[in-house]
Amino acid sequence: MEYYGYVLLKFIIGFTIVITHLNLSGKTQLSQMTPVDFIGNFILGGIIGGVIYSDNIPLYQYILVLLIGVSLISLLNSISKRIYFFRSVSIGDPIPIIKKGQFLMENILQKKNKIDIINVASQLHVQGISAFQQVNYAQIEPNGQLSVICEGTEMPSVIVIKDGKPRKNDLCRIEKDEDWLLNEIAQRSIELDNIYLAEFWKGDLMFILYDGTVVK
Repeated sequence: MEYYGYVLLKFIIGFTIVITHLNLSGKTQLSQMTPVDFIGNFILGGIIGGVIYSDNIPLYQYILVLLIGVSLISLLNSISKRIYFFRSVSIGDPIPIIKKGQFLMENILQKKNKIDIINVASQLHVQGISAFQQVNYAQIEPNGQLSVICEGTEMPSVIVIKDGKPRKNDLCRIEKDEDWLLNEIAQRSIELDNIYLAEFWKGDLMFILYDGTVVK
């Protein structure tokens, strides 16, 4: 009975640490998790499964390893929010496949994108869109979902600045560059470092500053 009690204790400790980590990170639903979270949770599960039936690893080392694991996951997620290159590698970028009704074959045929156009057609039908001919713009999101804008529907907004850093890929989507963006900022007499978020929609820019001020 003592052995099973010890196993139960390790299970409860592992479960508590992982649940606490998920609640603190605000990622309690599968749809909220990034690839970093998925891989990290597999590793944490392996640690718990590998240690729970072993008597060779002291309890304090087991707890320490779990804490190192959740700290590393949190650190990697924090880095991915602040460094575009790491986010692009670990989470990915949206992949435009149709723009202004034209298929972007260079994106569709790239082997690394692994786009199955038949699956894309199925996702269109699930969304109630009967044919590619109705689509004005479409992109595959990092989570694999398909975002579609049909003819006559307004294009969604594009975030061009996040945390004071221009998002070059998103600027390319609206056929603008960083020089244009910096000129728009200068015209409004605001500093790039003071901008929390900048949104481009229907030809207009809106800047949200760190103090909550909105500048249009």
